[in-house]
Amino acid sequence: MPTINQVIEKYNEVEKLSDAPLTIISDVLWIIVGLIFMVHLIQNRKSLSRLNFIYQGASLALILIIIGYLSFTINSYDFSVDETHWKENTLSPYLNSLDEHNEKVEDFSQLLQAPEEKEGIESHYVSDDQHPIWIKLDTITDTGEKQQKIVESTIVKEPIQQAYLTYKMIEKPISNRYSDQFYYETTLHIPEEYRILTE
Repeated sequence: MPTINQVIEKYNEVEKLSDAPLTIISDVLWIIVGLIFMVHLIQNRKSLSRLNFIYQGASLALILIIIGYLSFTINSYDFSVDETHWKENTLSPYLNSLDEHNEKVEDFSQLLQAPEEKEGIESHYVSDDQHPIWIKLDTITDTGEKQQKIVESTIVKEPIQQAYLTYKMIEKPISNRYSDQFYYETTLHIPEEYRILTE
């Protein structure tokens, strides 16, 4: 099972890939500049003074250092990992190792519009096939405390008597997009005969 630190480390590798296109373009452009500069230096080497030739050589060395740095950076990217791969192979095993929170639901209704920012609890899912909706809930926590909250959740009808909400929470934030304030794999389990009211 990966730890939260391993999950964060792998996600940072995925995030670094967002810079890859710009780095590759920059490297190609610097290579072109370097080639043009070398051709210019070779063609005009006889007309340059010794001091000017040294300056031109130092400039070429700087260009080669930039090209080397960009090439090294491109070589360090792990192109085999993308966000989908990270979700399936790193985030999913980590989430599976977490305890699932379970709250009894006394009442719920679907919201037709997304709530204002920070009013509702956003949910994330490993699978992109999930299509959560915003739901207003009256719940009873594990400690017996009654709460009213707005949650983004999927809904599953089951042969049960009492509706309940399940979700997982991570230990610390992975990024702004994957915060410890969000719920993960959130599901509202409802009896088969229930209908969802909208607000």
